[in-house]
Amino acid sequence: GKAIILQEDTLFGGIASDISALIMENCFEYLDAPVKRVASLETPIPFAIQLEEQYLPKKRFEDALIVLLNY
Repeated sequence: GKAIILQEDTLFGGIASDISALIMENCFEYLDAPVKRVASLETPIPFAIQLEEQYLPKKRFEDALIVLLNY
């Protein structure tokens, strides 16, 4: 099994760290790859639509998912 955690919040201080820790503690022997976390950029939330699209983790999630599937 493989696990990827996506959160709209920034990576540090978010819930993804706790979820990742729970998966590692309880499911480590079932994992075929490291748990991957993907989140928004570590910047203030932009108001402009074009900047918000870059801020949100959609493209980074797609890239991370491909890497994880190929692990």
